[in-house]
Amino acid sequence: MCKNTTLLKNVIFEHLSDMFPTETSRRQALKYPKVFNVEHLTEIALAKVGGYEFVDAEGYDFSDFSDSKTTSTNPNTNIVTISSIENKIGALRITCYNHVKQALDYFFVPSNKLHTVALACYGKNSHKQRILARYTEAGDHYNQFEKFRIADFVTLAQTKG
Repeated sequence: MCKNTTLLKNVIFEHLSDMFPTETSRRQALKYPKVFNVEHLTEIALAKVGGYEFVDAEGYDFSDFSDSKTTSTNPNTNIVTISSIENKIGALRITCYNHVKQALDYFFVPSNKLHTVALACYGKNSHKQRILARYTEAGDHYNQFEKFRIADFVTLAQTKG
């Protein structure tokens, strides 16, 4: 399993079924998952399920001013990095592929809490900000970031804030 395959199976096929209407089209997509821009398809699915428009503007992706981020746990360190958050003006809707569980986890960071988790980058990227979290398998926990975890994709799409 990989991020692309898991997003196709668990998000895109379910919520964008019109794009992959047949078993044959789904099998082909799973055979070549890297062909698809799953990050953009995830954005389209969020907008559809959440009831807002995808606008792809500077600082936000959706008409409610929220932004979508997809990420993965690092297979060597279990660290999750969400980069380039310095210009975000609304909430973050985060979909994370967890390589340990081979599953997706979802996080919603309200706009008024974004500053509490934003960390400065260093060196040539010192003008940027990111979020770092570490996944701990024992307890299925994302340290200080756990408080932002939500149940599922539909909840992620429909949460306001």
